Amino acid sequence: MSTKKSINLFANIEESLLRYSFGILLLLYLFLVSVDFHVKSQIILAYTTILIIFLFTRLSKKKPFWLQTILVILGLFLTLRYMHWRVTVSIEYSGFYDFTAMITLFIAEVYSVIIYVIGIFSSIAPLDRQIIDISNVPTDDLPTVDIFIPTYSEPVDIVANTALAAKSIDYPPDKFRVFILDDGGTDQKCNDLHVSSRNLARKRQIQLQEVAQKVGATYLTRPQNIGAKAGNLNEALARSKGELVLVLDCDHIPTRDFLKNTVGWFLRDPKMFLVQTPHSFYNPDPIERNMNTFGRAPGENQMFYQHIQKGHDFWESSFFCGSAALLRRTCLDEIGGIAGETVTEDAETALTLHAKGYKSAFISIPMVRGRNPDTFAGMVIQRIRWTQGMIQIFMLKNPIFTKGLKWYQKLSYISASGFWFFAFSRVVFMLAPLFYLFFGLQIYRADGLDLIAYTIPHVIAAAQVSRMMYRKVRWSLFSEMYETAISFFTLPAIIEVLIKPRAAQFKVTPKGEDITQDFISHLVYPFVIMFVLILLGYAFGVYRWINFPEERYIVAMTTAWNTFNLALVMTGLAISSEKGELRRFVRIPSNEFCHISIDQKILKGRIDDFSLGGAAVTMQEDPLASGIRLDQQDFVKIDIFDKNNKPISLKAEVIRLRKRLVLKFLEVEDNLSLRQKLVELLYGDETRWVDFDIREESPTHLRSFFMIMRQSFENVRPGAIFQQIRLDLLRRLRIGV
Repeated sequence: MSTKKSINLFANIEESLLRYSFGILLLLYLFLVSVDFHVKSQIILAYTTILIIFLFTRLSKKKPFWLQTILVILGLFLTLRYMHWRVTVSIEYSGFYDFTAMITLFIAEVYSVIIYVIGIFSSIAPLDRQIIDISNVPTDDLPTVDIFIPTYSEPVDIVANTALAAKSIDYPPDKFRVFILDDGGTDQKCNDLHVSSRNLARKRQIQLQEVAQKVGATYLTRPQNIGAKAGNLNEALARSKGELVLVLDCDHIPTRDFLKNTVGWFLRDPKMFLVQTPHSFYNPDPIERNMNTFGRAPGENQMFYQHIQKGHDFWESSFFCGSAALLRRTCLDEIGGIAGETVTEDAETALTLHAKGYKSAFISIPMVRGRNPDTFAGMVIQRIRWTQGMIQIFMLKNPIFTKGLKWYQKLSYISASGFWFFAFSRVVFMLAPLFYLFFGLQIYRADGLDLIAYTIPHVIAAAQVSRMMYRKVRWSLFSEMYETAISFFTLPAIIEVLIKPRAAQFKVTPKGEDITQDFISHLVYPFVIMFVLILLGYAFGVYRWINFPEERYIVAMTTAWNTFNLALVMTGLAISSEKGELRRFVRIPSNEFCHISIDQKILKGRIDDFSLGGAAVTMQEDPLASGIRLDQQDFVKIDIFDKNNKPISLKAEVIRLRKRLVLKFLEVEDNLSLRQKLVELLYGDETRWVDFDIREESPTHLRSFFMIMRQSFENVRPGAIFQQIRLDLLRRLRIGV
C-alpha cells in the first residue's frame, strides 16, 4: 500500500471515529435530558450543574472557546430538562379554560426556548474579520463606487451632512460618485392634490438640488413612489454604473476610511456580494435617554453588531442591514436589483443572494455614525417595520425551504427572522400570572418541589449563560426591558402580517423630531393599563392566600412573577415619560486644541466636547489674568486644530461662562464649505469613536435589576401621566359631544 493511500485511510478512520464519538456523546446527552429522576435527585443534579457554571464563569472573564462551549452545553442541559418535564409532567387537561391558558403559556415557552437555543448556536463563535489593506493596489485596479443616500422626509440638513461626509471619503475622486436619492421630491409628491403637501415636496426638491449642486453630488428622483426604499435604490441602480454600491441611510455619516476598509474583500473574493459594517449612533435612543443609561450600558445595537452579526458571519450568513454596507452591482443585477417583496428589503436581498451561493462579510469596526429615533413613538415605528419585514421573510421566504442555503445558513436566518415573534411570548408572560390570580386558571401544573427542581434552575442557567456570552454587549435584563417596551405595539403588527403577509407598508422612521420639552408619550396607555391590572393582581393574590391555603406556594410563586412583571411595566412608564433635550445637535467628546481670539488677543484651550452647533472649551489660562474680559453674547473667533494641526476657523457666540467656556457656532448652517470641514473633523476621524463606544461590562443580575428600578423611579412622572390621561379623556368627550 502506498504512503498516500495509508494517510487517506488513517484520515478516514480518524474522521469516522470523531463522528461516532460525537454521535455517542449526543445520544448520552439526550438520554440524560429525557431520563426520569426522582425530584430530589433532580434538585441535586440541577444545583450541582449551576454551581459548576457559576464557578467556571467566575474563574476568568476571557474563557477559551472549548470551556465556553461546555458551559453553554451544561446550561442548555438544564433548559432541556425543564422542557422535558414541562411536556411529560406539567401539562394536563382540567377544563377548557384552564387548558387554553396552559397551552398558550406552554407555546410561548417553547418558542422562547427554540429561539434561545438557535440564537446560542448562531452566535457561539463570533468571527472577527480583518480589514484587507488596499494601499498598494494601483488606482486603475480599484473598483468604481456609487454612494447612494436615499431620503424621504428627513430634514434637509441631516441629508446634507451625510452627503458632505460622503464626498470627503478617502478614495480616488474619479473612482466614486455620491447620489442623493430623493423619494420625497418625486413627480407624484410634487403634483399631490393637497396644496400643502405639494408645496412641501417642491420646496424640499429645490433645497436638495441646491445641496447636491454645492456638495458636488448627483440629485436623483423618480416619477412615482413605487416599492418604497427598494424602489428608490433600484431606480438609482438603473441610472448609475459603479461596480460597487455603498448604501447610506441619510443620517448615517461615514468615516473617511470607509471604502479603504471594505473594498479589499471584493478584490480578494469574486463571489463576495456584501460587506456589511455596524450601525453606530452618536445620540442616545429614547430608552437610553429616558432611562439615563447612555454612555454607561452598551447600546441596544451593540449586542447585534458586536456579537450576533459576527456569529452569523462565522456561519456565512451575515446579512444586509439597509445601510453602512457595500454591495457588488453584478450580483444585484442577477436578481433584478434590491429585493422588494417585503418591507425589510435588505435582509431579503441577502437571503436571495446567499441562496445563489454568493458570500458576505461583516467587519465589526464602526464606520458610520447615525441618529437614533428621537422619540419612543419614532422608535416603535422603526421596530414595527423591522418586525413586519422579518416575519414576512419567515412566511414568504422561509429559510428552511429556501433552496441553495446550507443547513447552518438556514438556522441563522431562522434565528434572525424568528426572533421577531418575541412580542407574543412577552405579552403572554406578562398576562399569565394574572390568569391565575384573577380567575384561578391552572396555567402551570407543579408543586413547590417541581418549581425548585426544574423551573428555577432553568431560569438561573439561561440567565447565566446569556450573561457569559453577551456580558460585553448587553447588561442583564436590558433585553427584557427593550422587548417589553415595544411588544405591546409590535404584537398587533405581527397579527396583521400573519393575516395578510403582503399587506405591510414601509413606514419611514422619523428623524429630527422636536424634543425640546419634557412630555408624556401617547404610547403610555398599555403600561398604565398593565400597571393597574398588576396592582389588582396583588389584591386577588391576598384573597387566594386567605381562602385557598392549599395553593399558597402557587400564590407565592405567581405573585413573585407578577412582581417581576411590575418592574418591567415600571420601565415602560419611565420610557414613556420622555425627557426633553434642549440641544439641537448632540455633543461629541473631544480632545482637540483650540485658540479663542478676541480683541486681537489669543487664548489657548482644549475642547471637551463639540457638535455642529457649538463647543465646550476648558481654557488653559484665566482670561482676566491675560487682560481679556469675556461676557455672555460676546462674539469670538475659534480655531480648532485637527490631528494634522490644521485649523478650522469659525465665528462663535459666548453662551455661558463658568468652569468652561460654552460657545455657539455661527454661519455653519449657511456655509457648506465650512460645514464640510467641521463634519469631516467631527465624524470623519475614525479614532474619535474608539473611546466613545467603550461601555461597562454587564454587572450582576441583581445590580442590573436595581439600577433599572432606580432609573425607572427617578424618571417616571405619575402626576404628568395622570394629567395627560385626564386631558385625553376631556378631548375625547368634547369630540363625542
